Amino acid sequence: MSKSEKLTSPQLQIPQNSAIFAKGLNFTYNVKSNFAKHALVDVDLSVAKGEFVAIVGHTGSGKTTFVQHLNALIRVQSGCLNVLGHDLSARKPDLKALRQQVGMVFQYPEYQLFADTVLADVCFGLKNFGIDKDKREQMAKEALELVGLDFNKIKDKSPFDLSGGEKRRVALAGVLAMKPQILVMDEPTAGLDPRGKTEVLTLVRRLNEQEGVTVLMVSHDMNEVYENADRVLVFRDGSVVYDLPPRELFRLEEEIEAMNLEVPAMAAFCNELERQGYRIPDKCKTVDEVFDAVMALKEARDV
Repeated sequence: MSKSEKLTSPQLQIPQNSAIFAKGLNFTYNVKSNFAKHALVDVDLSVAKGEFVAIVGHTGSGKTTFVQHLNALIRVQSGCLNVLGHDLSARKPDLKALRQQVGMVFQYPEYQLFADTVLADVCFGLKNFGIDKDKREQMAKEALELVGLDFNKIKDKSPFDLSGGEKRRVALAGVLAMKPQILVMDEPTAGLDPRGKTEVLTLVRRLNEQEGVTVLMVSHDMNEVYENADRVLVFRDGSVVYDLPPRELFRLEEEIEAMNLEVPAMAAFCNELERQGYRIPDKCKTVDEVFDAVMALKEARDV
Protein backbone atom coordinates (compact mmCIF):
# COMPACT_ATOMS: atom_id res chain seq x y z
CA MET A 1 0.00 0.00 0.00
CA SER A 2 1.37 3.43 -0.94
CA LYS A 3 1.78 6.28 1.52
CA SER A 4 -1.10 8.14 -0.16
CA GLU A 5 -3.38 5.10 0.08
CA LYS A 6 -2.63 4.73 3.78
CA LEU A 7 -3.53 8.32 4.49
CA THR A 8 -6.84 8.15 2.65
CA SER A 9 -7.95 4.77 3.99
CA PRO A 10 -11.54 4.33 5.27
CA GLN A 11 -10.12 3.85 8.78
CA LEU A 12 -9.56 7.60 9.01
CA GLN A 13 -12.74 9.05 10.51
CA ILE A 14 -13.13 12.71 9.52
CA PRO A 15 -16.00 14.51 11.31
CA GLN A 16 -18.86 15.26 8.94
CA ASN A 17 -18.89 19.02 9.59
CA SER A 18 -15.11 19.33 9.56
CA ALA A 19 -13.41 22.27 7.85
CA ILE A 20 -9.90 21.21 8.92
CA PHE A 21 -8.78 17.82 10.21
CA ALA A 22 -5.19 16.90 11.09
CA LYS A 23 -3.97 13.56 12.39
CA GLY A 24 -0.35 12.80 13.23
CA LEU A 25 0.85 15.79 11.19
CA ASN A 26 4.63 16.22 11.27
CA PHE A 27 7.00 18.62 9.58
CA THR A 28 10.76 19.05 9.81
CA TYR A 29 12.78 21.90 8.34
CA ASN A 30 16.21 21.11 6.85
CA VAL A 31 15.61 17.37 6.79
CA LYS A 32 18.79 15.23 6.72
CA SER A 33 21.01 18.08 7.85
CA ASN A 34 22.70 19.02 11.10
CA PHE A 35 20.24 21.91 11.34
CA ALA A 36 17.06 19.82 11.21
CA LYS A 37 14.23 21.34 13.26
CA HIS A 38 11.01 19.51 14.11
CA ALA A 39 8.41 22.26 13.63
CA LEU A 40 5.31 20.05 13.94
CA VAL A 41 5.17 16.90 16.04
CA ASP A 42 2.15 14.58 15.78
CA VAL A 43 -0.41 17.38 15.55
CA ASP A 44 -3.98 16.14 16.02
CA LEU A 45 -6.83 18.65 15.75
CA SER A 46 -10.19 19.30 14.16
CA VAL A 47 -11.91 22.60 13.31
CA ALA A 48 -15.62 22.57 12.47
CA LYS A 49 -17.11 24.71 9.73
CA GLY A 50 -18.11 28.12 11.06
CA GLU A 51 -15.82 28.14 14.10
CA PHE A 52 -13.59 31.04 15.10
CA VAL A 53 -10.36 29.45 16.38
CA ALA A 54 -7.34 31.32 17.70
CA ILE A 55 -3.85 29.82 17.54
CA VAL A 56 -1.28 31.01 20.07
CA GLY A 57 2.18 30.06 21.23
CA HIS A 58 5.63 31.57 21.66
CA THR A 59 7.94 32.16 18.69
CA GLY A 60 9.02 28.85 17.17
CA SER A 61 6.10 26.88 18.63
CA GLY A 62 4.88 25.71 15.21
CA LYS A 63 1.74 27.79 14.80
CA THR A 64 2.78 29.58 11.58
CA THR A 65 4.16 26.37 10.08
CA PHE A 66 0.80 24.73 10.73
CA VAL A 67 -1.34 27.43 9.11
CA GLN A 68 0.93 27.52 6.06
CA HIS A 69 -0.05 23.90 5.48
CA LEU A 70 -3.70 24.85 5.12
CA ASN A 71 -3.45 26.06 1.53
CA ALA A 72 -0.36 23.98 0.74
CA LEU A 73 2.22 26.77 0.96
CA ILE A 74 3.99 24.02 2.91
CA ARG A 75 3.31 20.49 1.68
CA VAL A 76 2.58 17.61 4.03
CA GLN A 77 5.65 15.52 4.87
CA SER A 78 3.92 12.90 7.00
CA GLY A 79 0.57 12.41 8.67
CA CYS A 80 -2.88 13.41 7.47
CA LEU A 81 -4.34 16.82 6.69
CA ASN A 82 -7.79 17.27 5.20
CA VAL A 83 -9.11 20.76 4.41
CA LEU A 84 -12.69 21.11 3.14
CA GLY A 85 -12.53 17.61 1.71
CA HIS A 86 -9.15 18.12 0.03
CA ASP A 87 -6.68 15.42 1.08
CA LEU A 88 -3.45 17.42 1.31
CA SER A 89 -1.56 14.23 2.15
CA ALA A 90 -2.27 12.92 -1.37
CA ARG A 91 0.39 13.18 -4.06
CA LYS A 92 -1.52 15.60 -6.30
CA PRO A 93 -4.21 17.54 -4.40
CA ASP A 94 -6.27 20.07 -6.37
CA LEU A 95 -4.36 23.16 -5.27
CA LYS A 96 -6.29 25.57 -7.48
CA ALA A 97 -9.62 24.58 -5.93
CA LEU A 98 -8.09 24.57 -2.45
CA ARG A 99 -6.66 28.08 -2.77
CA GLN A 100 -10.00 29.45 -3.93
CA GLN A 101 -11.57 28.12 -0.74
CA VAL A 102 -8.83 28.99 1.78
CA GLY A 103 -7.93 32.67 2.02
CA MET A 104 -4.61 33.58 3.64
CA VAL A 105 -3.99 37.01 5.17
CA PHE A 106 -0.36 37.33 6.19
CA GLN A 107 1.14 39.64 8.78
CA TYR A 108 1.27 43.21 7.41
CA PRO A 109 -0.71 42.27 4.26
CA GLU A 110 -0.60 45.88 3.06
CA TYR A 111 3.07 45.30 2.20
CA GLN A 112 1.83 42.94 -0.52
CA LEU A 113 -0.14 45.68 -2.28
CA PHE A 114 1.53 46.50 -5.58
CA ALA A 115 -0.94 47.54 -8.32
CA ASP A 116 -1.54 51.09 -9.57
CA THR A 117 -5.13 51.16 -8.32
CA VAL A 118 -7.15 49.58 -5.55
CA LEU A 119 -9.43 47.91 -8.08
CA ALA A 120 -6.52 46.30 -9.95
CA ASP A 121 -5.06 45.04 -6.69
CA VAL A 122 -8.30 43.44 -5.48
CA CYS A 123 -8.88 41.91 -8.92
CA PHE A 124 -5.40 40.37 -9.17
CA GLY A 125 -6.24 36.99 -7.66
CA LEU A 126 -9.54 36.80 -9.53
CA LYS A 127 -7.74 37.43 -12.81
CA ASN A 128 -5.25 34.65 -12.07
CA PHE A 129 -8.14 32.24 -11.62
CA GLY A 130 -9.48 33.12 -15.08
CA ILE A 131 -12.55 35.12 -14.04
CA ASP A 132 -13.68 37.51 -16.79
CA LYS A 133 -13.31 41.29 -16.40
CA ASP A 134 -16.93 42.24 -15.70
CA LYS A 135 -17.45 39.49 -13.15
CA ARG A 136 -14.20 40.09 -11.32
CA GLU A 137 -14.92 43.83 -11.04
CA GLN A 138 -18.33 43.03 -9.57
CA MET A 139 -16.72 40.60 -7.11
CA ALA A 140 -14.11 43.23 -6.21
CA LYS A 141 -16.88 45.79 -5.61
CA GLU A 142 -18.69 43.39 -3.27
CA ALA A 143 -15.48 42.63 -1.38
CA LEU A 144 -14.53 46.29 -0.93
CA GLU A 145 -18.01 47.13 0.31
CA LEU A 146 -17.87 44.13 2.63
CA VAL A 147 -14.78 45.57 4.34
CA GLY A 148 -16.50 48.95 4.68
CA LEU A 149 -14.94 50.89 1.81
CA ASP A 150 -16.84 53.00 -0.75
CA PHE A 151 -16.14 51.33 -4.10
CA ASN A 152 -16.67 54.39 -6.28
CA LYS A 153 -14.53 56.62 -4.08
CA ILE A 154 -11.62 54.23 -3.65
CA LYS A 155 -11.41 52.01 -6.73
CA ASP A 156 -9.20 54.36 -8.78
CA LYS A 157 -6.96 55.47 -5.92
CA SER A 158 -3.42 54.23 -5.49
CA PRO A 159 -3.21 51.76 -2.59
CA PHE A 160 -0.13 53.63 -1.41
CA ASP A 161 -2.13 56.83 -0.80
CA LEU A 162 -4.40 55.16 1.75
CA SER A 163 -4.17 55.12 5.53
CA GLY A 164 -2.78 52.08 7.31
CA GLY A 165 -6.23 50.80 8.26
CA GLU A 166 -7.53 51.32 4.71
CA LYS A 167 -4.56 49.45 3.24
CA ARG A 168 -5.22 46.54 5.60
CA ARG A 169 -8.87 46.44 4.51
CA VAL A 170 -7.97 46.59 0.80
CA ALA A 171 -5.56 43.67 1.29
CA LEU A 172 -8.30 41.77 3.10
CA ALA A 173 -10.76 42.58 0.29
CA GLY A 174 -8.36 40.98 -2.19
CA VAL A 175 -8.66 37.73 -0.22
CA LEU A 176 -12.41 38.01 0.41
CA ALA A 177 -13.12 38.64 -3.27
CA MET A 178 -12.46 34.93 -3.81
CA LYS A 179 -15.29 34.17 -1.35
CA PRO A 180 -13.20 31.76 0.75
CA GLN A 181 -14.87 29.31 3.10
CA ILE A 182 -11.87 29.46 5.45
CA LEU A 183 -10.03 32.66 6.38
CA VAL A 184 -6.56 32.21 7.89
CA MET A 185 -5.10 35.35 9.47
CA ASP A 186 -1.56 35.71 10.83
CA GLU A 187 -1.44 38.57 13.36
CA PRO A 188 -4.23 40.51 11.56
CA THR A 189 -4.02 43.59 13.80
CA ALA A 190 -0.22 43.91 14.06
CA GLY A 191 0.89 47.52 13.72
CA LEU A 192 -2.60 49.02 13.78
CA ASP A 193 -3.82 51.67 16.19
CA PRO A 194 -6.69 50.78 18.56
CA ARG A 195 -9.33 52.03 16.11
CA GLY A 196 -7.84 50.05 13.25
CA LYS A 197 -7.68 46.91 15.40
CA THR A 198 -11.32 47.26 16.37
CA GLU A 199 -12.37 47.76 12.73
CA VAL A 200 -10.53 44.66 11.51
CA LEU A 201 -11.73 42.38 14.31
CA THR A 202 -15.33 43.62 14.02
CA LEU A 203 -15.21 42.81 10.31
CA VAL A 204 -13.76 39.35 10.92
CA ARG A 205 -16.39 38.57 13.56
CA ARG A 206 -19.13 39.67 11.16
CA LEU A 207 -17.77 37.41 8.43
CA ASN A 208 -17.73 34.54 10.90
CA GLU A 209 -21.13 35.12 12.47
CA GLN A 210 -23.15 36.34 9.47
CA GLU A 211 -21.39 34.76 6.48
CA GLY A 212 -20.40 31.50 8.19
CA VAL A 213 -16.72 31.87 7.28
CA THR A 214 -14.45 29.60 9.32
CA VAL A 215 -11.72 31.75 10.89
CA LEU A 216 -8.27 30.73 12.13
CA MET A 217 -6.41 33.63 13.72
CA VAL A 218 -2.78 33.45 14.79
CA SER A 219 -2.20 36.12 17.42
CA HIS A 220 0.10 37.14 20.23
CA ASP A 221 -2.53 39.51 21.67
CA MET A 222 -4.29 37.44 24.31
CA ASN A 223 -6.93 40.11 24.89
CA GLU A 224 -8.02 39.84 21.23
CA VAL A 225 -7.95 36.07 21.46
CA TYR A 226 -10.01 36.06 24.65
CA GLU A 227 -12.72 38.37 23.33
CA ASN A 228 -13.13 36.90 19.84
CA ALA A 229 -12.33 33.19 19.63
CA ASP A 230 -14.65 30.23 20.23
CA ARG A 231 -11.64 28.00 20.94
CA VAL A 232 -7.93 28.48 21.51
CA LEU A 233 -5.23 26.10 20.32
CA VAL A 234 -1.96 26.52 22.23
CA PHE A 235 1.13 25.30 20.39
CA ARG A 236 4.35 24.43 22.21
CA ASP A 237 7.41 22.77 20.66
CA GLY A 238 5.43 21.78 17.58
CA SER A 239 2.50 20.16 19.39
CA VAL A 240 -0.97 21.28 20.52
CA VAL A 241 -0.83 21.27 24.31
CA TYR A 242 -4.21 22.93 25.00
CA ASP A 243 -7.43 23.04 22.99
CA LEU A 244 -10.04 24.85 25.10
CA PRO A 245 -12.64 27.62 25.05
CA PRO A 246 -10.93 30.88 26.04
CA ARG A 247 -12.54 31.21 29.47
CA GLU A 248 -11.50 27.67 30.43
CA LEU A 249 -7.99 28.16 29.09
CA PHE A 250 -7.27 31.40 30.91
CA ARG A 251 -8.40 30.01 34.23
CA LEU A 252 -5.10 28.09 34.03
CA GLU A 253 -3.09 31.16 34.97
CA GLU A 254 0.07 29.43 36.19
CA GLU A 255 0.26 27.11 33.16
CA ILE A 256 -0.30 29.99 30.72
CA GLU A 257 2.30 32.23 32.33
CA ALA A 258 4.79 29.34 32.45
CA MET A 259 4.62 29.31 28.63
CA ASN A 260 5.43 33.04 28.57
CA LEU A 261 1.91 33.91 27.47
CA GLU A 262 -0.16 36.68 28.98
CA VAL A 263 -3.43 36.19 30.83
CA PRO A 264 -5.94 38.71 29.38
CA ALA A 265 -6.96 41.53 31.70
CA MET A 266 -10.65 40.57 31.82
CA ALA A 267 -9.80 36.90 32.35
CA ALA A 268 -7.52 37.80 35.28
CA PHE A 269 -10.27 40.02 36.73
CA CYS A 270 -12.88 37.25 36.43
CA ASN A 271 -10.46 34.76 37.95
CA GLU A 272 -10.04 37.00 40.97
CA LEU A 273 -13.81 37.41 41.29
CA GLU A 274 -14.17 33.62 41.24
CA ARG A 275 -11.55 33.28 43.97
CA GLN A 276 -13.72 35.67 46.01
CA GLY A 277 -16.76 33.51 45.37
CA TYR A 278 -18.38 35.45 42.51
CA ARG A 279 -18.88 33.45 39.31
CA ILE A 280 -19.19 35.41 36.05
CA PRO A 281 -20.82 33.56 33.11
CA ASP A 282 -18.16 32.26 30.70
CA LYS A 283 -19.76 34.10 27.78
CA CYS A 284 -18.94 37.46 29.42
CA LYS A 285 -15.50 38.42 28.12
CA THR A 286 -15.49 42.11 27.14
CA VAL A 287 -15.34 45.01 29.61
CA ASP A 288 -19.01 45.85 28.99
CA GLU A 289 -20.16 42.25 29.34
CA VAL A 290 -18.23 41.74 32.58
CA PHE A 291 -19.48 45.06 33.97
CA ASP A 292 -23.11 44.11 33.27
CA ALA A 293 -22.56 40.68 34.88
CA VAL A 294 -21.00 42.26 37.98
CA MET A 295 -23.90 44.71 38.30
CA ALA A 296 -26.36 41.82 38.00
CA LEU A 297 -24.54 39.99 40.79
CA LYS A 298 -24.59 43.12 42.94
CA GLU A 299 -28.31 43.64 42.40
CA ALA A 300 -29.03 40.02 43.25
CA ARG A 301 -26.94 40.29 46.40
CA ASP A 302 -28.65 43.54 47.46
CA VAL A 303 -32.06 41.93 46.99
